[in-house]
Amino acid sequence: MKKGLYILFLILFLNCTGISKSDKQEFGKVKIGDEMFTQNPQSENLFICKDHVEDFDNGFSKIELNPENIKILNSKNDGYESTQIEFVIDKNLKIYSVKYTYSDDVEDGSKTEYKVIDAKININKNPFEQNSKQIISSYLLTIKETNIPGEFWKFKKEREYYFKGKIECK
Repeated sequence: MKKGLYILFLILFLNCTGISKSDKQEFGKVKIGDEMFTQNPQSENLFICKDHVEDFDNGFSKIELNPENIKILNSKNDGYESTQIEFVIDKNLKIYSVKYTYSDDVEDGSKTEYKVIDAKININKNPFEQNSKQIISSYLLTIKETNIPGEFWKFKKEREYYFKGKIECK
């Protein structure tokens, strides 16, 4: 009886701790080319590379290249809404990680979490082989938004949507 109880407890513990699940998302590889994405053509967000932020409501992009990976940071803030996106791509052009955050000026006591569940990126040339200062890239993210309301009687809401962006570094 005790042995069966221990086994049941061990199974429940392993399932609840998430040891069998992986939190690491696999995104695939970056494609080299000028192909644009066709989903939601009216909602493309433009991010332009600048040395410093002059006009904070326009899209701002920064590229950090080292021998092992390239990090692309995108930011847009119009005073009411803010979006930040960070890509890390390894030297083999595999998308290592993508982070997305969004916030607005509405305070309602709720909490919203964002998770990128799919990412497709096209770059006009390989930044590890050529000048990384002249990159044009487009990307399409599939984002899962989870809204957790502040009131206990309301239910958690989830939805998925696309975020389409373009980066211009000239």
